[in-house]
This record gives sequence, C-alpha cells and structure tokens, in this order.
Amino acid sequence: MAPTILYFVVGVFWVGILVAGGGALLFWAALTCFLSGIILYEWAYSWIARPLTKATALFGLALTLYQVYVALTMIGTGLDSAALISGVLFGVLTVVYLYLLFSRVKTRKN
Repeated sequence: MAPTILYFVVGVFWVGILVAGGGALLFWAALTCFLSGIILYEWAYSWIARPLTKATALFGLALTLYQVYVALTMIGTGLDSAALISGVLFGVLTVVYLYLLFSRVKTRKN
C-alpha cells in the first residue's frame, strides 16, 4: 500500500510545482503519478500495473535527476539559496522515485 500512497503524494508535489510556474512537461509527471496511484489502488493485480508504475518511476526519476543537475549548475551564480533548496527538494524526490522504481508491485505472477 505504501507505493500507492507515494504515487499520490508525488503527484501532488508535481501539481504544486506546476501551479508555481513549472513547465508543461510537469503536467505529464503529475498525470502519470495519479494514474499509477489509481491503477495500484483499484486494479493492483491488473496486467498493466507493473509496466505503468515502472514507467512512471523512470519518467519521474529522469525529471528529478535533471532538476538536481540544474540546481547544481546554479551554485556559484548568486542563486545559491535557491539552488540549495531546489537541490535538496529534488534530491529527496529522486530517492522517493528510486524507491518506487525498485519496490515490488504485487501482481498475480509474483
């Protein structure tokens, strides 16, 4: 049940960033997180649960790693505080996505 809740929490995080002025690509991150959470909650034993959740985790991992990279490049440009906040936030989110990527989704074949 923990991965299901995490997908919803991460989706809310992406919506918050989108509302704060994030790019349109983040809409897809939020949408895939919510879809994965719904699939895991309603149809955890469906054939689509594992591929969708793994693809969502990989997509989110790519986005968060890029955001950490951007935050690291901002260090030393006068935006150190923004870089630190962004780097830590997306670093934590990267760890969450790694957990979601390697967590085992229960299906009938397990």
